[in-house]
Amino acid sequence: MKPICRQVQHSLTMELDQQARQMASSGRDVINLTAGQVDLPMPEAGKRAILAALGEDRTGYVPATGSADLKAAVRAHMGWNEGEILIGSGAKPLVHGAIQCLCGPGDEVLLPVPCYTSYPEMIRLSGAEPVPVAGDPHHDFTVCAADIESHITKRTKALLLNNPVNPTGAVYDREQLKEIVDICVEHDLYIIADEVYSSFVYEGDFVSLYAFPEARERLILVNAASKAYAMAGLRIGYAVAPANVAAAMGGYQSHAVGCPCSLSERAALAALTMDGLYERELAAEFRARRDAMADALSLQKEIPIHRSRGAFYLWLDVSHLDDDMAFCRRLLAEEGVALTPGSAFSWPGYVRLAYTKKEPLLLEAAARIRRFIQRNYSSSSGCSF
Repeated sequence: MKPICRQVQHSLTMELDQQARQMASSGRDVINLTAGQVDLPMPEAGKRAILAALGEDRTGYVPATGSADLKAAVRAHMGWNEGEILIGSGAKPLVHGAIQCLCGPGDEVLLPVPCYTSYPEMIRLSGAEPVPVAGDPHHDFTVCAADIESHITKRTKALLLNNPVNPTGAVYDREQLKEIVDICVEHDLYIIADEVYSSFVYEGDFVSLYAFPEARERLILVNAASKAYAMAGLRIGYAVAPANVAAAMGGYQSHAVGCPCSLSERAALAALTMDGLYERELAAEFRARRDAMADALSLQKEIPIHRSRGAFYLWLDVSHLDDDMAFCRRLLAEEGVALTPGSAFSWPGYVRLAYTKKEPLLLEAAARIRRFIQRNYSSSSGCSF
């Protein structure tokens, strides 16, 4: 039998992104809407903090779970007054570390789908088995407590919940979360929560799972500077967990990942202690992009667009037009627009569009997508996204 690590599937998101990059480097006009990466500059305060740290030669190791001053800033900014704080090299290693420390062979982890492409493989790397819980297309592909409960077995160890959701942009409301928490408490399940898009909610308020005190003794909650402060490449994430889980995650991180980057810590500390204006402006910018892209794609009445409440993605149904992977490959080859197939997110038939470019480029991409559909699928009457 192959080692577990050799059974992991490669990321289709990165595959399409790499193909688009290669085409662009060869001189092709490509609009790459695959990667979920904020394209705006990081806060100036973060840049100054890095330069200051370099001037002070702060380039050595920091503690494996992060420096005390950054932990304190995270606690204050996030309002995490219970549990232990951990700093990691991005949100992904923290989610992966939580799974590794809580789960093992024979365990099951409930996973609402569509889901972020790495979640199933992270679960498999622990030896556990991901158990997909299908989202409801009529309710933004979210899952309800009854859906979750119907999949619980004696082997179920945890629920992995992303909110707002990548790839759909759905946002769980307070009532939905309360019902989910109650089910997890009743069945003694851990909740691993990825809330990295919490700054990107465009209608209504974001409700964190941390808002439910009854969940905290079983909650491992992860967030990051990657999206909120345009620091994806700096790789700084933060988590709060019960003391026993945090200790295990800290031990795992010290061996598997090592300490966070000292310079990135300084940038995150500066950002977290700002007044919040940057986050509000970023959210406003991405809401405007969402609306512009949705309006542009909706110029054809046959293509209704759902404006998701959060994150920075449009989730588009192409199942009546083509295989999702074939659709993405043809669109890239013919029009130079790169999207991500829904198969990457455990939901074939859809594609994800990341509106992570300036508005003029987004409008050009929308025009190319419309042209591509008219040219290749015009015989499909009543086609709809």
